[in-house]
Amino acid sequence: MVRTILAVAVVMAGVAWAAEDKGKLVGTWTVTGSEKDGKRATATDVKGKTVKITADTITCYDGAKTDMACRYTVNTSSKPWKIEMNCTEGEHKDKKLSGIASLDGDTLRICFSKPDKDAPTDFKTADGQCCFTMERSK
Repeated sequence: MVRTILAVAVVMAGVAWAAEDKGKLVGTWTVTGSEKDGKRATATDVKGKTVKITADTITCYDGAKTDMACRYTVNTSSKPWKIEMNCTEGEHKDKKLSGIASLDGDTLRICFSKPDKDAPTDFKTADGQCCFTMERSK
């Protein structure tokens, strides 16, 4: 009985820790860098791009225009974090994107593959992959 209670307590602590980490993603982010198919975007390419993250959605904007919106889940128990996005708007509407994420202070990096492909394993892109670096907006 004591072991069962301890096991439940450990699981609940892990869930609370993961929710706390996920909560750190919530906010508005300014895109500072981008890479697609192994090619870096220029500063002009990312100018005006922002990302708004809530507890369950990620919405990407180019100025006032919505580029992509997704519902997401993130597993913070591994490094890098695993992220799954189910797109509701944009080029990948009704598709699933698998990726990785890393948060270091106010810098967030998210890399993902084209729909229904395996997630990248690091923060460099290969063909069919995208990577974004973002800074938390003040």
